[in-house]
Amino acid sequence: MRLTLQASALALLAAPALAQGSDTCATAPAIMGSGPFLFDCTTATTDGANDPTCLFFGNDQIFNDVWFSWTAADTGPHTVSACGITIGDSRIAIYEGGCGTAVTSCDDDGCPAGSLISEVTFSAVDGQAYLIRVGNYGDTPANPAMGDFTVSFTPPAQNPANGNYYAVVATNLSWSGANAEAQGTLFQGVPGHLATFTSQAEIDWALANLNVQRPWIGLSQNLNSPNYSEPAGGFEWVTGEPFAFDNWSPGEPSNNNQGQSEEFVEMFGNGAWNDATEVHGPTNQYIIEWEGNGSIGMNYCTANPNSTGSIGVMSGSGSAVAAANDFTVTASDLPPNQFGIFVASLDQGFVPNAGGTSNGNICLGGIIGRFFQQNQILSSGAMGEFSLQVPLTVIPQGNGSVAVMSGETWNFQAWHRDNVGQGSNFTDGLEVTFQ
Repeated sequence: MRLTLQASALALLAAPALAQGSDTCATAPAIMGSGPFLFDCTTATTDGANDPTCLFFGNDQIFNDVWFSWTAADTGPHTVSACGITIGDSRIAIYEGGCGTAVTSCDDDGCPAGSLISEVTFSAVDGQAYLIRVGNYGDTPANPAMGDFTVSFTPPAQNPANGNYYAVVATNLSWSGANAEAQGTLFQGVPGHLATFTSQAEIDWALANLNVQRPWIGLSQNLNSPNYSEPAGGFEWVTGEPFAFDNWSPGEPSNNNQGQSEEFVEMFGNGAWNDATEVHGPTNQYIIEWEGNGSIGMNYCTANPNSTGSIGVMSGSGSAVAAANDFTVTASDLPPNQFGIFVASLDQGFVPNAGGTSNGNICLGGIIGRFFQQNQILSSGAMGEFSLQVPLTVIPQGNGSVAVMSGETWNFQAWHRDNVGQGSNFTDGLEVTFQ
């Protein structure tokens, strides 16, 4: 019997009965938020077909399942995890449509350290409902899964070297399934693709900032390419960019898996690559990459139009490495020849139509510092834009100043005067995580 016991989950055995999901998809209870949500497959039966795209190491079955209907409150990658808070051998599947639709993402043993517990990542859209199916391994209730799962929103990480965003999706999909799912995932209005790596520096950044276990990447072998040969010819990136850098594991590519050809590329946890069959159970993740606009940071919070009819937009450039002290913020699409300042806070907030002389929305919360020292009161000039190299060692906060530390997330916004008689306004907000 495959069984893993964990102390935190054992405590649940004595806990009072709570809502534990429905034995049928049609009656799945509605849940929201992050949880934890209690589930118990002890007396559950199996409801719903299994999907061959769930590559559970050659076994695609989910037995003795319970169902939940969860509604997203954010847009972007979300992770459903039972790691550390579940006993038994769990399996989790996510469905974007109603009962009977194809699976969106699924996982068998996705938790780290050889656990039999599940963790799956999928792309959610704010306000949309998703079905969460939790079951166990085996065809009888003899080895039930029971415990808690949580749902967490994980914003993509931005690589300051290229401005692109990345997210690891934990799921058992074929390479083609992962490729299609990545291309259908939007972030800030930009479609994603399986990640491409054109330098060792990009790989090193991914290993340091993403939970890389064994993901698919955007590299496959084109058998119709004029450069095709076995085992190493004809590999191409999904973006069409030149294949001028490789990081093959020793002995790879080998194009040999018990007589099956290997044309699709996964990355090991050490960053090295391996060619594999399209359907490859051990590959338990994929990496999505979204092309950035060259700006450091992530925009948030809607700005109100200013007197030009445009909304002021924030962007960042330079370096997000705190010790480099080389980060610049820019406010664009402003009314021309108006003065303004930048403001900063560790907290986000939202005060609509701030009132007084301002027509804008305040996107910061907590302690808000104003950059208004010499040379920090700026003019938008004829182009309607101003910039400030942020002194990361002396960010104004309250009656003093603080230095930005590695790992901190800061939020920036610009306040500006509008045309005569129209008061003032704010740009949108810019969220930046420093390294």
